Amino acid sequence: MIQILFAILAGVLTIGAPCILPLLPVLLGTSIGHTSKTRPLYIVSGFVIVFAVLGVFLSYLTRHLGLNPNILRNSAIVLLGIFGVFMIWSKPFELLTMRLNGVINRASQAGKLRSDNLGGFILGMTLGVVWTPCAGPVLGAILTLIALQANFVRSLVLLAAYAIGAGIPMLIIAYASQAVTTKIRGIAKYSVLLQRIFGILIILLAVAMYYNFDIQIENQLANIFPTSTLESKLVPNNNPNRSNGTAVDIKNYGPSPEFTGIDHWLNSDPLTMKELKGKVVLIDFWTYSCINCIRTLPFVTKWYDTYKDKGFVVVGVHSPEFEFEKDTANVADAIKRFKINYPVAQDNELATWNAYSNQYWPAEYLIDQNGNVVYFDFGEGNYDKMENAIRTLLGLGTESLNEPGQDLSGIGSPEMYFGTDRLANLTSQQQPSSKETNYSFPSNLDLNDFALSGAWQFSSDKITMTKPSGKIRLKFHSGKVHIVADSPTPQKISITVDGKTQPDVMVGASELYTLFDSADYTDHTIEITIPAAGFEAFTFTFG
Repeated sequence: MIQILFAILAGVLTIGAPCILPLLPVLLGTSIGHTSKTRPLYIVSGFVIVFAVLGVFLSYLTRHLGLNPNILRNSAIVLLGIFGVFMIWSKPFELLTMRLNGVINRASQAGKLRSDNLGGFILGMTLGVVWTPCAGPVLGAILTLIALQANFVRSLVLLAAYAIGAGIPMLIIAYASQAVTTKIRGIAKYSVLLQRIFGILIILLAVAMYYNFDIQIENQLANIFPTSTLESKLVPNNNPNRSNGTAVDIKNYGPSPEFTGIDHWLNSDPLTMKELKGKVVLIDFWTYSCINCIRTLPFVTKWYDTYKDKGFVVVGVHSPEFEFEKDTANVADAIKRFKINYPVAQDNELATWNAYSNQYWPAEYLIDQNGNVVYFDFGEGNYDKMENAIRTLLGLGTESLNEPGQDLSGIGSPEMYFGTDRLANLTSQQQPSSKETNYSFPSNLDLNDFALSGAWQFSSDKITMTKPSGKIRLKFHSGKVHIVADSPTPQKISITVDGKTQPDVMVGASELYTLFDSADYTDHTIEITIPAAGFEAFTFTFG
């Protein structure tokens, strides 16, 4: 609902573009003298069609080119912000206005060629063509957000919302006739001030979207209105299942999205949600190098083995976090390693992930026999509740279960990324570089910071040791340390914790490796020595 309101608002704000203002008298002039109540509607309808064609075209390209939805959303937000700045600094749009003068005059003539509704429709389409390059930045941003929607119907709804927003001022002007003509010309001298005000509003809109206020507001409304859509009810960091007690709260959150953009199916022929109707289905979003997912898998596989003969199906949707996790052979090896017997869908471009508006590894969505999502859980824990939810849907009743999972309360270190996209724990005494750089350990290290020694190179999702003999040092608070790493040729890495030698670890394939495993949940310092060049590190995780 909030995204729809944002789309409408963006459409209304488009009216503030300086090269659009000269079109308004054209619209008004071609409405004067026409008594038909429907002609303005035909004008706006023709206008909307132009946007609809663009929206469908962009949505098609996005789905078939495999564009990253998160990059698209961020690009759209940046585009809105830039457009707002240019509305405040108007010279770029003044130049565009000068170029449009001839087209504007032709649009005016097109509206006068016919006085009937068809003439109005033609005029609307003409204005839409003229309007599009001027409104391009806002339109592009909105259409980008529309293209992110995995549900095609929702895409069309958002597109219509934007077009309605843009059409509202047009309708007002068309119906207001001569009275508005006077006012439009009267406020022309304030057009620069008005466009700057609209520019500020558009910048504020971009800021709101950057901080996900649209999603947050929609989440709040979802708690108030229980009939909200699936997307608005499945709220990250606000999981209604994470309450005290063992009660299972089964609710209808709406139809489950269909599997979308699946690259490969493992352990199964391709499946659809439609053919799974009549069964209880658990969708488990995971990736094989995620320690949280790995700790959850024994519970998921146990549920499948226990209830698969009673009308229960698990579908693991493998949604990669890193590029190497897209390799089908790597996923197949992980399936064997973790003894997964249920179907696994390889969601390399996160199309199904986005269809569920998912944001977490792991995430489980429970779907009833009618194809509706009725229960969900993010992260680790709550295994007893999920199993009782499964049992409830299968008509087996609830039981007193004792499946608490691992106690994670002693972990005092967050997941740490080495890549520059999410780099947050490199010591402030060292700076990342995309070029080969020689690093030396600092004299001291703060808790939850790591440092490098030797020749290293940073990239967006990892660090690479470019010359032989390098080290990584980390100060952490936990009893277990894991690293997601890779090496072009298998090599043994040496490990010390608080100066004490630990067993060597052989690193070869891209996966998660355990470096330290103890019951001592206090502050520690680990030092990793890597002999050969080419070693790649992606994340530290803790257990």
